[in-house]
Amino acid sequence: MKRRQKIVLLTMLLIMALLTGCVGTDTKETDPSQPDISEIDFSDVDFSTSVFKHVTNGGVTDNDILPYNVDVITGATMTVEGPAVVTSIPLSVRELENRNAGLVRGVYEDSSGARIYEGMDLAYLLYEMTDGDNGIFLTDKAYQVELKNHNRVHVATFTLDEILKASADGRPVLLAYGVGTLDGKHAAPFVFDAVGEGEHSLGYVPELDNEDGCIRLVYDMENLGVGAVDRVFTNVAYIYVSEESEPGFKHTEAEAFDVSRYTDYIVTFRGAGLGYEIDLTVRQLEDLVIHDSDGIIPGGIGYADDYSLANNAYWYVNSFEGLDLYKLLMYLGMDSAESMGLQKARTTLVHFIAADGVPSSETFSVDTLASPDIFGFYNRNAADHGDGSYVPTNADLEDTGYPVLLAYGVNNYPYTIQKTDPAYVSGLSNSGGPMRVVFGKTQYNHANGSNQVQFLSELIVGEDILYNTHQYTPDQALHALADETIAVRVQGEDGSVLINRNLTVGELEDLVYGAMVSRDAKKAAHRKDSYEIPVNGEYETHIFEGVTLEYLLMEAMGIPGKNGMATFSNGEDQITLPLEELFRLGYNADLERGNMSAILAFAKNGTPLTVDTGDAGYVSERKLYPFLDSDPNVYPVDNSGGPVALILPGSSPEESTGRILSSLNEIEITLIPDAYAHLDGVYRTSRAETILLTGLGLDKEHSLTLEEIEGRQRIAQTLDFTLLSDDGSASQARYRGVPVYSLFIETGIKNNAGDVTIHTAGGESVTVSLSSLKRNVKDESGNELCAILAYGIGTDEDDRLAGLPLTATPDNPGYVASVGNDGGPLALLIPNEDGTTRRIDHVTSLEVSAREIDTWSHWMSDVFEEFLETPFTLTIRNDASEWIGEYTLGYLENMKDLIVRDDYTVLDLGECEGVDIWKFVLKEAVWIPGIDDPISITAYASDGYKNDLLSVFSMDGLRLGVPNEDGDRKPLILCYAINGYPLVDSESHEGYTGLAGNSGGPLRIVAETNQGASVKYCVKVVVTIKGSEDLNSIDHNEGSK
Repeated sequence: MKRRQKIVLLTMLLIMALLTGCVGTDTKETDPSQPDISEIDFSDVDFSTSVFKHVTNGGVTDNDILPYNVDVITGATMTVEGPAVVTSIPLSVRELENRNAGLVRGVYEDSSGARIYEGMDLAYLLYEMTDGDNGIFLTDKAYQVELKNHNRVHVATFTLDEILKASADGRPVLLAYGVGTLDGKHAAPFVFDAVGEGEHSLGYVPELDNEDGCIRLVYDMENLGVGAVDRVFTNVAYIYVSEESEPGFKHTEAEAFDVSRYTDYIVTFRGAGLGYEIDLTVRQLEDLVIHDSDGIIPGGIGYADDYSLANNAYWYVNSFEGLDLYKLLMYLGMDSAESMGLQKARTTLVHFIAADGVPSSETFSVDTLASPDIFGFYNRNAADHGDGSYVPTNADLEDTGYPVLLAYGVNNYPYTIQKTDPAYVSGLSNSGGPMRVVFGKTQYNHANGSNQVQFLSELIVGEDILYNTHQYTPDQALHALADETIAVRVQGEDGSVLINRNLTVGELEDLVYGAMVSRDAKKAAHRKDSYEIPVNGEYETHIFEGVTLEYLLMEAMGIPGKNGMATFSNGEDQITLPLEELFRLGYNADLERGNMSAILAFAKNGTPLTVDTGDAGYVSERKLYPFLDSDPNVYPVDNSGGPVALILPGSSPEESTGRILSSLNEIEITLIPDAYAHLDGVYRTSRAETILLTGLGLDKEHSLTLEEIEGRQRIAQTLDFTLLSDDGSASQARYRGVPVYSLFIETGIKNNAGDVTIHTAGGESVTVSLSSLKRNVKDESGNELCAILAYGIGTDEDDRLAGLPLTATPDNPGYVASVGNDGGPLALLIPNEDGTTRRIDHVTSLEVSAREIDTWSHWMSDVFEEFLETPFTLTIRNDASEWIGEYTLGYLENMKDLIVRDDYTVLDLGECEGVDIWKFVLKEAVWIPGIDDPISITAYASDGYKNDLLSVFSMDGLRLGVPNEDGDRKPLILCYAINGYPLVDSESHEGYTGLAGNSGGPLRIVAETNQGASVKYCVKVVVTIKGSEDLNSIDHNEGSK
């Protein structure tokens, strides 16, 4: 708020000055010695040798080697960004000046007088610089441009129509890199301000006053209006392109963001500092921020302001709106810091946990939250070149008083969760939500932007006490219910009792909160969501927390299959449904919310369930402490119906059909025999037959009986395949079996596993790729198919449970000609990419080979082989043309003379293997003149993220490597493997291992000491060079790629 008030004040002063005639006078009238501007001709300017440019080392001075062409200036970037830009583009001074197209030299006047300025036409930059990978593309909704200085402070705003008209009229808006006097005696590029007041930077020319650079915004103030304070052309570093109208900060007020995925996202507040748990949705949190025509109503919990932020690569300023965290916690019931006393306020810490269960490293004491003056707004000093040598002063601190903010939006747009969300705006980078924790700087070099808490899920005040569980709550009445039991009985397919146990409420809760539960296990077991349930004939939505039925029964209880019926009872009422239906995801129709699991709930609205409303521990509602009359003064709880309740989501996205069975005390599961399996009669004789899993590609040899294969009911699948006959005709057949690759994983598959040889009972063998056995293929209906070892075939198109076991031949007992159930007892079904399926009968052995390992390339195993055809592009560009080299990952990994394997400390990666980037560029483009003196070398990720490696590391870093903290230089590499494992594209890939941390691939940049430059998912490198020669007409031997 403070910075906006200052801007308003300055604007008012400026208006008063204009009204009283105090701003500037015509230069020609006050200085008749100046030449007539109309006589100056710029029509034949040779911009390639311009003295105005940094890259030509320019300057009409007594010293021809003034340091304008230095990395700290030419590597500085001007960023084109905003919601109306397809992708944020950082454009270095070097790259801008090495273009001659779009450059303009002209006379412009500010309060210092008329001068000659040279730079790029802003209209050209926005509309014509669309070539190559640094192309700038505006969205269809682009409307206006806000220009900001190096501290992201507003300089001027123009509509795109105004910018285009100014260009068409011959008085374009300029991004000027140099200035000269009208008489031609002086001309020089702009330089940064000096460190000390009254001092000047090297390269400063008094006659030009050429500091406050290295790019200035220059325009016709008479025709476009006075945008700059004091009518002075000033530095510009950010070009923010926006839409005519913006959605606003709140999800609930923006159509594209007002969806259940965001608005019903739950943030949990608990801890000893509160004394209970409260679960609030994003909608409830946003409703606490009230606006009137002047903005957020003062005195409430809401807050909005500009925050200065920084990471290890750059500084920036963003506008945020959200909730003052200290006020919010007091609203929820936390004592004020004053009431706590200084010692307790300083030792009571607030912790944050992300949605993936990972705690944030950032914590704040209550005393800190209560003291917003600890957090300030710092301006980056122009003399700070990012090399650590700058010593900050008090003048860098503009203001203090910035509360820690629970933010739901940035720059007038709500947050999304992932970058892949439809509402994500790439030019704004508004992912990491829907709620983030944002805070100001505590000192000049504070990298607060790197430590923003993203994907906030839980906020813990003080000691983390699980008030939401019976097992761990200090409320003794609720704690006593932890010993209450649920009788679980599972009857096997043969009528025998497989499971008969009493599950306590505490044991149920420990599946989520037990001390030995891994993060992955908790994620699989736990659900906290907004379920709609019938209450007195109407449907209401409440937040329930519990364990998914599928995890409880399949993983925790270990029932051997999913064929069967489940009955739930509380002694009076019961619900019976098939297991398949129980495990099917459902809906909350009122919220238009899907992907909801059936759960056994132990808590409602943050509080453990009691049995009745009159029981000890029952809470009707919790008192809240409003700041405004509009703030709710109670939080509804109503935690009866326990201690455990069955919660079933609705079966329809349009109609409310959710169900609840309160006070659950009995679960009975009846499994139905697998009709496809060799269980009865003549088929039982085959159950002892075996299949051998063997080969150097497996950790061990494993022999499995048919009985053991069919006993893996938990992973068995029934799939419909399209089989081709010898005459080419196709027929449909349904088979049930076990996924082959799941058996390999169970046995232990090595990372250099190769092809698989399939042996049959007749002595034949067939070799197939490992990838063909692990891939998923979709049929015409969109159903996923995978390779299975089939033991049975379907008999009824309309009944998926109906089937017969496979016999070896038509002569065997049990063969049914109308079904054609021979080819067994095990047959291998391998779906092809085209949707057809290959069937191999009488399978007795699967032999997995191993490949020799000389490098850590993706060639080492079929587990990784799918990435070998991943495309990679090297582009060499100049002003007039570009040469494109297209490669595959496999080709890069075969460039043996360029491969590097070394230890890297950045991101704690460890030992990395890859291709030396600079050597790769020289090897592939040595024939291009100027390749050894590039303007930029930019690495691009698949999601559009990019980083100019040359600006960050200079040519020394590229040629010699980047020094680590010990001074050892590490090459910049295009990395394809880490710690012995090839890179994969996600942690869910079967080739990923947490021991190596080999995600972020299959290619990524590894740059020692610099996280921002270590670009994940790298798909191309673009090298920009000087000149305008047609690169594709140069005679060279490109070679085979």
